[in-house]
Amino acid sequence: MKSMLIVAALAFSNAALACDGPAKEAAVDVSKAEGTQLALDVTGMKCGSCSSKVTAALNKVDGVNAVNVNHETGKAEIAYDDAKTNPKALIATITALDFKATIATDKDAKKEG
Repeated sequence: MKSMLIVAALAFSNAALACDGPAKEAAVDVSKAEGTQLALDVTGMKCGSCSSKVTAALNKVDGVNAVNVNHETGKAEIAYDDAKTNPKALIATITALDFKATIATDKDAKKEG
């Protein structure tokens, strides 16, 4: 019985390590930034730390002007210079962090509004 509790405790602690807990960043109004606007659906984010990691990675991409990532809605909004980067590269940046990203459709926007 004791060993089962230890295994359960280790599993829980490892899950907690994967997600560092809440990290709050000020939301950026991407719609006012220069460049091409892109909305992505991002799956796999569980907390504010996850969205912070995605935000930091996207901000390192040459040509990205503004980023707003929200783990609660599963959305990433990006304004970028299309002479320097593209949606495929931005999605690859997110998938390199072990999250899944796809271009949000107009149908998704209508659901929110």
